[in-house]
Amino acid sequence: MNCLFWNIRGVANRASILALKKLILNNSSELVFISEPWMKWEDFPQHWFDRFDLKLFAVNSRDNLLPNLWCFCKSNYNPDIILIDDQHISFTLKMYDTNSVFGFSIVYASTNYRHRRNLWLALGNRSPNIPWTYLGDFNAILNASEYRGSHVSAKVPMQDFHNWTDSNNLIHIPTLGNAFTWCNGRKGRHRTKKMLDRAICNMALIDSCYSIVSNTLTKANSDHYPILITIKRDNLIFKSQFKFHKMWTLNSDCDRLVRETWNEKFYGCPMYILDQNLKLLKSRLKSWNKYTFGNVHIITTQAESNIKNIQLEIEDHGYSDILLEKEIKAQHDLNLALNIEEELWKEKSKLNWHLHGDRNTKFYHTYATIKRKNNLISCLNINGKLEYDQKMLEDHIENHFFKLFNSKMVWQDSNLIQRVVPNLVNEETNDMLTRIPSSDEIYNAVTNLNINSAPGPDGFGAFFFVHYWKVIKIDVINAISQFFLQG
Repeated sequence: MNCLFWNIRGVANRASILALKKLILNNSSELVFISEPWMKWEDFPQHWFDRFDLKLFAVNSRDNLLPNLWCFCKSNYNPDIILIDDQHISFTLKMYDTNSVFGFSIVYASTNYRHRRNLWLALGNRSPNIPWTYLGDFNAILNASEYRGSHVSAKVPMQDFHNWTDSNNLIHIPTLGNAFTWCNGRKGRHRTKKMLDRAICNMALIDSCYSIVSNTLTKANSDHYPILITIKRDNLIFKSQFKFHKMWTLNSDCDRLVRETWNEKFYGCPMYILDQNLKLLKSRLKSWNKYTFGNVHIITTQAESNIKNIQLEIEDHGYSDILLEKEIKAQHDLNLALNIEEELWKEKSKLNWHLHGDRNTKFYHTYATIKRKNNLISCLNINGKLEYDQKMLEDHIENHFFKLFNSKMVWQDSNLIQRVVPNLVNEETNDMLTRIPSSDEIYNAVTNLNINSAPGPDGFGAFFFVHYWKVIKIDVINAISQFFLQG
């Protein structure tokens, strides 16, 4: 579903109409929202939007002033209006192909922060269970990084915007493209740019869609950039990549598996031996995770159910030493399962969090979900047009790297480095840098690695090498020494 919002700054001129036409056609917009049309809908050519299979379904009211929001949708859509006022239009839309309901609040906020407080209050009553999107010109910024100009941004309006976002547990969707969506068009020190237009959503939308992308489009005949938000509901299945998880080390059987694998004999150079050990361990860990370690979430649910059943049995039949021992064991299993589950989400979120002991599994799960959906490549600018078709994206990326790595490059040594870069390393320093590192140096380098850093292509990150150093150190030291000897 593609939703287009544009503060057009007047639809009466031909240039703006032509720009709007191109935006609608190029982006297959199903919902189109226009702010500041600067005219009554009755005075606009009534059939102009028919060519795009769009119909008007809402116009806001501002008493004696001209309306500043027009809302259009596909002719087969039937939105249900929730609330209309002078700063926003809220509605729900039922998608009949999936029988799901989505909520939208289209915003054109007042430039007066006191008047905007009425908007924050009106927008605070949306249902948290319905996937909801807030899209439009909020005339407010979150912090100083969203402002460029010679004046200092007022703190109170920013705090009001923050408070509304935080109190309703809303998420600001990162906008791709231009960092600032509005510019006053002036020169020199009078030039001001702000991030005023944006898309915001609740967690229900994040959970119900596999991809949510917000883009700025080409600005023409207005001081605002158009915003296109693309919501994809169809789930894509990607081949999972191996990654060594910290939670595995909470199970003592993982230690046994690593030691047994490292006791296997391989013959060849040190680098080959290390590589073969890691490949074998990867294969065994995949099988072990599937058949022995098990699904973390299922194990947690089963542990909770087990302790609940034991406590019900004590309630029904009375206390006994056998039931007490069962309860203690069930409680231990539950605590272990909860710790493993939290460790999993903490690792997936890639968040440096130091409050060890606090169980914030829901927080980590939310952060990891947002991060995964933001990292997904769901659209690319190909030949000046945003493309969303997954097959087209795959072909474009594959062709790009195929051409890159198969092109014949002719290199000519111009001695530029020797002529431009000064020689700052003498022979003594060079000998020190190229000397084979000692075991202590390698150990210090490994232990100083960030254990929360992303793993390499083989899936083994710094945590694995630090945690199992006593088991793998000989092969790692030999492989590094070979690198310095032979390169």
